[in-house]
Amino acid sequence: MERLKIAQEAARAAGEAVRKAVPTEGVIEKEGRANLVTAADLASEKAIVDIIRSNYPDDKILSEETASDLDDPLAVPRLWVIDPIDGTSNFRYQRSYCAVSVGFVERGVIQMGAIYNPFDDELFSAERGKGAFLNGIKIRVGDASDLSKASVATDNSYDPEGTKRNIELLLKIKPTPWALIKGSAVLTMSETAAGRFDLYFHTVLKPWDNAAAFLIAEEAGAKIRDVEGNPINFMTKSAVVGNEKLVGQFLQSIKS
Repeated sequence: MERLKIAQEAARAAGEAVRKAVPTEGVIEKEGRANLVTAADLASEKAIVDIIRSNYPDDKILSEETASDLDDPLAVPRLWVIDPIDGTSNFRYQRSYCAVSVGFVERGVIQMGAIYNPFDDELFSAERGKGAFLNGIKIRVGDASDLSKASVATDNSYDPEGTKRNIELLLKIKPTPWALIKGSAVLTMSETAAGRFDLYFHTVLKPWDNAAAFLIAEEAGAKIRDVEGNPINFMTKSAVVGNEKLVGQFLQSIKS
């Protein structure tokens, strides 16, 4: 529980840094399309790392914005996995759909996570075996039972082929469902956990997209599989997130 409180504190502190930042300041283009880092990303990362280091100086950290020397993240005894801003492109263009993600993992098993949307002041959090919460109120995945009538979200990719792959999979659902592309994997997975979307899938995920969001979704009752139907861990590159019935229907649809 202590580490969950630290994760929540770090996420909120980082979110405050993001909210105060100028979106157009310090913009650097990284490899890939619309792959940006801003001064806010760096300020957010510093806020998180400072809090973790002051409380758990021996724990390892894996962050999107800092190069890692970890040979096998799944084997690390105590690992924080952070995304200072997921949805940097949205932030840069003031679309306000982005979030800070802080997850804690022990030898590949996600133990707790916090995801904070600083613009709506919404904190999603979970601890393994204890449920998922939004601002302290328990959340639950939606109960839709017909994929073709469901709301299905996916995302763009920095690689155009990744975006193409996601859209191709979406179009295999017949008839085509209500589709959304919001621009933040961690926030959309969290909102799926809260029943705001029925199903989310993506084929080009990174560990910092997954570590907190996967646990929040699972603790809210979601089933998560990769696009081949296999079990996932926080290093898995693809994911389908929703209630068991919809995930099954989606996996069956994309086989055709």
